Amino acid sequence: MNPDLRLEPSDAGPPAPPPPRGRLLTAAQIASDLFTGTVSPTWVRRRVPHRLRLGHSTVRWFEADVLAWLAGQRSP
Repeated sequence: MNPDLRLEPSDAGPPAPPPPRGRLLTAAQIASDLFTGTVSPTWVRRRVPHRLRLGHSTVRWFEADVLAWLAGQRSP
């Protein structure tokens, strides 16, 4: 057996879980909850970055990612 392919026990333990990013939201939820209905779900799908493609037509956004993007869009 190739020694490079052997699994060695790690002293570091299991990897740390990713930080919580909130709920997974649909475009309609973002439009109604975060933009209070001032934009359409189509606008959200076209303009809001950091989308997650979960399937052919299933797209979601993490709530924390959208809130961070919104905070960055505000001018000082």
